[in-house]
Amino acid sequence: MARAPAWPLLWGSGALALTAACSANPPAESPGPDGAGRPERPNIVLIVADDLGYGDLGSYGSSTMRTPRLDRLAAEGVRFTAAYAAAAVCSPSRAGLITGRYPQRHGYEFNLVGRDLEFGLAAEERTLGDLMRGAGYATGYFGKWHLGRSADRHPLSRGFDEFVGVLGGASGYFDAIVHRGRETARLESYLTDALTAEAAAFVGRHAAARRPFFLVLSYTAPHTPLQATPADLEAVAHVEDGAGRTYAAMVSSVDRGAGALLDHLASHGVDRDTLVVFTSDNGCVGYLDVGCSNAPFSGFKRSHLEGGIRVPLIMRWPNGLAGGGVYREPVISLDLFATFAALAGASPDRGGAPGDGVDLLPHLTGRARGAPSDALFWRAGPNRAIRMGRFKLLEINRADPAAQDAGGALIAPPARPVPSPHGQVTLLYDLDNDPAESVNLAARFPGRVRRLSGRLDRWEASLAEPAWPSDRSTIRTIDGELVQLFF
Repeated sequence: MARAPAWPLLWGSGALALTAACSANPPAESPGPDGAGRPERPNIVLIVADDLGYGDLGSYGSSTMRTPRLDRLAAEGVRFTAAYAAAAVCSPSRAGLITGRYPQRHGYEFNLVGRDLEFGLAAEERTLGDLMRGAGYATGYFGKWHLGRSADRHPLSRGFDEFVGVLGGASGYFDAIVHRGRETARLESYLTDALTAEAAAFVGRHAAARRPFFLVLSYTAPHTPLQATPADLEAVAHVEDGAGRTYAAMVSSVDRGAGALLDHLASHGVDRDTLVVFTSDNGCVGYLDVGCSNAPFSGFKRSHLEGGIRVPLIMRWPNGLAGGGVYREPVISLDLFATFAALAGASPDRGGAPGDGVDLLPHLTGRARGAPSDALFWRAGPNRAIRMGRFKLLEINRADPAAQDAGGALIAPPARPVPSPHGQVTLLYDLDNDPAESVNLAARFPGRVRRLSGRLDRWEASLAEPAWPSDRSTIRTIDGELVQLFF
């Protein structure tokens, strides 16, 4: 059941400060520098980092990373402490983000892994690009796409007016080969910087035209390969040489890029009229020795433990949200679709296909109380999880007893992952009292396990079959048991 209603935002003088601020700075027409009215609908900028851990920002507790601009964004906006990605790996997570629907609803259950010429986002799925362009916004996508490489799945075919970026799942950072529109091009500067420059140019064009814009800046950093500029390495000279320093430098490049884009919004006089959202697509790669952090949570990318799916989420909109807020109720990346639709005055209708997100603005402005959703769900083959209120249930395939913990190494999964003949490991955690998921309560509360498992069954009955099979898995130890993860 949903957590008991409680005022979710913690402000210096209580949540009323947010309501008062919104009344004082309404998002309605306000005079521009030349006396003309500005559009009442805000511009929207969505910045997505790749494989950035929950604990990889200073505002989320890191003492290693140097992220002053993103920390400032959090101080000026709303910082979410229980935000979740739609999946524990890149491609399904992005499919959920861009459609506002659980990716399993449209068969997007597993990573593409080199199969993106054949598979990808289903043609009938409506994207954020479709939504915002239909509402009259200029739409641009810069960075990692990872939703299919065929012509019908290209960003320009899925609602975006402009695209410069990487169609696949990863890229080198120096002399990167990208797509500019539908043609290939080589970027001369460091990839993170080049994507920032493209996004800034998009802002400049549309701010000058006084047309509302929707911009996705989807960085490939800090995803591998680990490559950084000398300047970014110097900025994290306090970190010991090696992979950890390079990773920290790549996080700094994301921070620097986000800061440059924020400065560009301000220089064009549209920063107060723009909702800026920053998040990550999943947890960091804790199975690699790169110095990343999902602290204070356990788990990592690929896993439905908190470290694999709980991510940073920051929203700043000076004309609509007061700064300095902390929102503690669970939300999910799917909610951004409904939130953006409401801000744009667009219908979220998908021709009868159910949406799974919730407009967050009423919850952030105090017009709605309690958690936006009563339950959140995840599935990857036979492995699945649900969070309802403070409790979270995971059901994970038990590995063959003869197997060994692979430490992140990949193994080939069966052609179609099914519940293990060795049974499944059942894990129940009280996230309020045990956010690190260290004490399994399943044996103590069998009734709650049955109720949560039943709710998962009902959710699963509404899902599609995977459109392509899992192509990767690994063996890990969770709660003292060897389990097999699929992705």
